[in-house]
Amino acid sequence: MLKNKKFGKASWDVFDSTYLQKIYLQNGNVLTGYSKRVGFAEKNDKQAVLINWIIRMHKAGYLDEFYPDAKRRIRSIEYCLNHHPYQRLILCLFYNYYECMDSRWGVENREVIYFLDNFYQAIKRGDIHKVKALYIHKKTRFSDPFDLSQRRFITRKSLNAYCRQMIKSNTFTEEQAKSFYAKYTEKYPFDNH
Repeated sequence: MLKNKKFGKASWDVFDSTYLQKIYLQNGNVLTGYSKRVGFAEKNDKQAVLINWIIRMHKAGYLDEFYPDAKRRIRSIEYCLNHHPYQRLILCLFYNYYECMDSRWGVENREVIYFLDNFYQAIKRGDIHKVKALYIHKKTRFSDPFDLSQRRFITRKSLNAYCRQMIKSNTFTEEQAKSFYAKYTEKYPFDNH
């Protein structure tokens, strides 16, 4: 792993990022980013990854309609699931509202939808402290490595990586990893792309 101070200099990880972000600016420019950088791990909680990213975009002024820097004025911000080389549009954010572009994804990721409802209510009320309070600092869910109560992995590749890491860290035996993998894919089947 690279040192934390080198995070900002690392390239976007086009292949292993869960999400792709496109910021459409009012000046016509488009800024593209990914949820992961090369050499750095992405949180296992993919909903927290997206929620915290959206809050950072607000803090940086991209979702703040009254941010003083005109260069950060947006038309919209799109978030896609990144199944390189394919992307699936899931969310489109504006200053005062959002659109869930994939209803199935929205049902499977209710925590993100709940967050967005609260986020936009706080923005409409001008409650910046509420917006900051929505940031997910600690992972409280999934303290049980065998937890199947919610969808945790967007891609088969991320599930495989999780199982390999659990074997490597001696959290799972190989048999436990195979059993977890089978139960998980039965409960939460992956798209075939």
